Amino acid sequence: MASLAAAAAILSLAAGAAAQEKSAFHPTKTVTIVVPYSPGGGTDVVGRLMAKSLEEMWGQTVIIDNRTGGSGSVGAAIVARAAPDGHTMVLAVSGIAINAHLLKLPYDTVTAFAPVTAVSYPVATLLASPTLPANDLKELVALVKKEGPDKRTFASPDPGSRLIAERIFEKAGIKLLNVPYKGAASFVGDISAGRVDTGLSSVTSGLSLINAGKLKSLGIMGTQRIPALPNVATFKEQGFQGLDENSWAGLFAPAGTPPEVVSAIQQDIARVLARPETTAKMIELGSLPGGDMPAAFTERFQRDIKESGETIRRLGMTAD
Repeated sequence: MASLAAAAAILSLAAGAAAQEKSAFHPTKTVTIVVPYSPGGGTDVVGRLMAKSLEEMWGQTVIIDNRTGGSGSVGAAIVARAAPDGHTMVLAVSGIAINAHLLKLPYDTVTAFAPVTAVSYPVATLLASPTLPANDLKELVALVKKEGPDKRTFASPDPGSRLIAERIFEKAGIKLLNVPYKGAASFVGDISAGRVDTGLSSVTSGLSLINAGKLKSLGIMGTQRIPALPNVATFKEQGFQGLDENSWAGLFAPAGTPPEVVSAIQQDIARVLARPETTAKMIELGSLPGGDMPAAFTERFQRDIKESGETIRRLGMTAD
């Protein structure tokens, strides 16, 4: 929490200087940010938060266009075909890198996009039904080892959440039965109702039900606790290694977008994220602010494509 406060302070100091700068991106018409997930979800909330600020900065309407389907690939395909001028972008989660290995796509994930920046790093949590007789990952491990593999279940609304959940269970040395869902609309409610035992979600998506006592968190990814869930230990604190890195929600333009346009948009995103109110809102929602340079985000994106492929092959995962 101290580290988060320090990061917020640094970003706040940067905000004053950033406010004096003018945007180098000058859109000539409405800017569309495609969010390839359902309205009201964690990525949608972050997208709308950014759109409002960018609209003020650019002096043009910025709309969020929710295009669900295909684990995010339907919306991504729209942007892959769009004019490479910065007026159409997609705000996708790291599952876009995983889709490359599990789905037949109408685009080449490696070459179809110009990565702009990671807008946020949603902190992932392993959600559980309130009736599950385990209150953290250590207790879940003890329960599964007592009952045997595949007796307990986990929900996965998309390949990304399934892959992260499988990594957690692999590190913990246990096996749960996967229950695939078509999208995130009902899986959190089904966990709350006890129809499925656990599921991987961003803190943002599950926070209201956790606070209401209708879900519990068995732990979070990352190296430190977060203000949104101060009493929930990280998996690292619980003794499980290799679960430090959170996923991302990143902005992508179509391939061929001029580097100067990509750079200008990234700088504007970084300025918005440097605002104290934006930082505070992100942390309140259970996400860490991004703002990475295009080169750094591209490196992370390409690494995730490679590493997710290796994990999928090792676990023998297939598209459900």
